[in-house]
Amino acid sequence: MFKLRPALVAAAVTVVAVTVVIVVWVAPLRIRSHAAPGTLLFTGDYATGDFSQWLYVQNKDYNGEAAGYRNWGYPASIVHDSDRGYVARYEIRSGDTYGGAGTERSEVAGEEASTGGTEGQIRWYRFSTKFDATFPQNHASLGWGVTNQWHGHGDLTFPSVEWDVNRLNGNWSLMINKQSSPGAYLAIFSIFDVPLGTEWHDVTMQISWSASDATGWVRLWHDGVRQTFIGGGDTYFGRTLVPGDPTVYYKEGYYRKAIEPTGIVYHTGFRCADSEDALQ
Repeated sequence: MFKLRPALVAAAVTVVAVTVVIVVWVAPLRIRSHAAPGTLLFTGDYATGDFSQWLYVQNKDYNGEAAGYRNWGYPASIVHDSDRGYVARYEIRSGDTYGGAGTERSEVAGEEASTGGTEGQIRWYRFSTKFDATFPQNHASLGWGVTNQWHGHGDLTFPSVEWDVNRLNGNWSLMINKQSSPGAYLAIFSIFDVPLGTEWHDVTMQISWSASDATGWVRLWHDGVRQTFIGGGDTYFGRTLVPGDPTVYYKEGYYRKAIEPTGIVYHTGFRCADSEDALQ
């Protein structure tokens, strides 16, 4: 970046042997030293009082466009929270199987371009999640469960980055599912764990989306505080996409193995942007 200095321009005028010097001050050009604000790509905060901000709703009763889903109560509804306004309430009961797959689901999904990421993109995400006081504290013993996930485009691709309740009993965990190709696992591990509790978890994440371990990374703020990951660093470095599946999209709600206890999870405030400032 260069800077322009004030210029002095002199003009000489000769009148009857008298030289008059006229001095003109030229104002410097001001160049902004910071980048312009970014773009908010998607808002899914349920402020409309329904699910219409999202692309799809998926549960035991419905699998289709979100605009056509009504606030039917259980298994997915919009309720009012005294602190957050409209929030989504996702409930799964024993036997709420979805699509004959033997799993139980109550979720919404967004579009790839506005809620996910593709190779080389860096995206910012913000959302809030809360667990009902009745939510099973022994989920790790019962089986797997997912509340927030960035899912691959292909049917065989499992989420590369997700928030689970099955790593440690009584904890919510940020998981990395490292795959060499869609569905071919190399490793599954947590990089951050926090007790479930019954208060809102306010999450901000910055993700560099890449199928390369050299250029993929994740950063996390929990309740406004920059977090250190398991292993000691405040940035996790590793692939965030699956080779052979170049994009992901975001889903939130509650998705689990078929288990006995009822589980209720609340979500609100989801935003995706290309800069932190644009999340506001």
